[in-house]
Amino acid sequence: MTEARTIFRSSTATSTLAIHYHVAMPQPQSHLFEVTLQVEGWEAPLLDLKMPVWTPGSYLVREYARHLQDFSADTGNPTQSLPWRKLAKNHWLVETGDASAITVRYRIFANELTVRTNHLDATHGYFNGAALFFFIPGFEQHPCQITIAPPHPNWRVTTPLPAVSGKFNTFEARDFDTLVDSPFEIGDHKLYEFEVLGKPHQLAIWGEGNADPKRIIEDTKKIIKVEAELFGGLPYDHYLFLLYLTASGFGGLEHKDSCSLIYSRFGFRAKDKYNRFLQLVAHEFFHLWNVKRIRPLALETFDYEKENYTTSLWFSEGTTSYYDLLIPQRAGIYDAKTLLENLSKEITRFLTTPGRKVQPLDESSFDAWIKLYRRDANSDNNQISYYLKGEMVSLLLDLLIRERHGNKRSLDDVIRKMWEQFGKGEIGFTPQQLREVIESVAELDLSNFFSKTIEGKEELPFNEYLKPFGLQVVAVDEESVPYLGVKVRTDNGQDWIQFVEMDSPAAVAGVDAGDQLLAIDGLRVKGDQLCDRLKDYEAGDVIELSVFHQDQLVTLPITLGKSQPSRYHVMPVKNPTNAQQQNFSGWLGASLVKMS
Repeated sequence: MTEARTIFRSSTATSTLAIHYHVAMPQPQSHLFEVTLQVEGWEAPLLDLKMPVWTPGSYLVREYARHLQDFSADTGNPTQSLPWRKLAKNHWLVETGDASAITVRYRIFANELTVRTNHLDATHGYFNGAALFFFIPGFEQHPCQITIAPPHPNWRVTTPLPAVSGKFNTFEARDFDTLVDSPFEIGDHKLYEFEVLGKPHQLAIWGEGNADPKRIIEDTKKIIKVEAELFGGLPYDHYLFLLYLTASGFGGLEHKDSCSLIYSRFGFRAKDKYNRFLQLVAHEFFHLWNVKRIRPLALETFDYEKENYTTSLWFSEGTTSYYDLLIPQRAGIYDAKTLLENLSKEITRFLTTPGRKVQPLDESSFDAWIKLYRRDANSDNNQISYYLKGEMVSLLLDLLIRERHGNKRSLDDVIRKMWEQFGKGEIGFTPQQLREVIESVAELDLSNFFSKTIEGKEELPFNEYLKPFGLQVVAVDEESVPYLGVKVRTDNGQDWIQFVEMDSPAAVAGVDAGDQLLAIDGLRVKGDQLCDRLKDYEAGDVIELSVFHQDQLVTLPITLGKSQPSRYHVMPVKNPTNAQQQNFSGWLGASLVKMS
């Protein structure tokens, strides 16, 4: 194949250039979006087209082009085709000759309902720009229009993009970044309008379940007001919440003027599940500042063709995770006691993940592209989520700053300073600049802190930072089960070893993830019986564990270890001092005594 020359030009070079995408779905049950790209005013003999390989906010190369089929190019008349060839996995080249109007046609298979992909069926269509549209290299800053052709007259189109006056179901994006940042929902979804702080908001709900829109809107208003107060206002003209109700889904993806949320359809009645949903809302809404506008330098300009590496996702995602605990409590949705219960669950997840001792936090961020979204049987042994540890480090930083300054300063001041210095102008920050802002608020050299918590693998000293606030982390081992070190998954009546903790008795003996659990000491054991069976033994006892390893029957002698904590609780210390009570009240606005 002859190497082709790629044409790169400034969007200002052709002021008459018009880019228009048309999206149809005549047979939605086929899961195929039919996309037509019209380029008018083209003045070059070649037209490069590239499809993104990832979408901002989800740090994994997803190879969206793998869903593309039936590519063709013509001059506007399908019978007048133009030569084209594919140069790379996501790169097409059209030979335009002297044609100034080019039409490109293709279809995208869409049968994956996540916040970062596309989904089309007989009930609706949902898509993200990065997963559906080509961009023209050199013209990413050029405006474009998008026209939607729903398959049914009762299907509406909902998107944060502004509508084009006088054109039915047509919307405009000022550039490709904006197009990528603006999801579309097409269908007969329920749409609710509400106002907060003088600005219009929408909630679109697809799917059935026990969600109460009125309750969700009222609590969402509280979250919006608390976050707006933290940042000093709302940086948008309008905002859209897209909510998808599925069997057991959970997830969110942030955008500047909207967010997409997926949640369990029956997860809104139980108080703890509903609170978790509101934490998801608080998290994605917080991102419209922290990530979409306050973002690492590596993400200041998106490169849609390859990984954009940064070590600062611990702040972008982890600090946001810390605030999604705080915001509902500040909004009065749940109380301080519930916050501490939720914090206890997060600390338990952290302290029961062996990978925290293997992977530093900055490396977790940098390697997000190859690890966090590509989990395997060993993931918990060799990695730690930058969401989770970033949340823990943010907690320590907040407590450190508050204790040093008598609650007159906090992580809130870091957030606000990052907004003023980087977010408002959308200027990417470096890891050093982030550290300088934190140190300026704390008025402290934090070299040792960063070395241990972000660059190192030492255990986080929770109690050292919690003690001034009258709190402590207490390990709980309610069942006192001798330590084996495996997690079991039951599938179609068979029990499989899903995870083997590194250096555990099971790992030392040679138990492997993927083995089928059969028996202990010659007697059959089911996955849901394993814990009870182990209670018949003591630490130091030797059991014979029988498994099928790659279809071969193997019996392994295993020396059981000392029982390990299964949960960790954040609890008040005994007889807290006045200073501790004042610190706690300044942090969470509640009485420490009432937490007991």
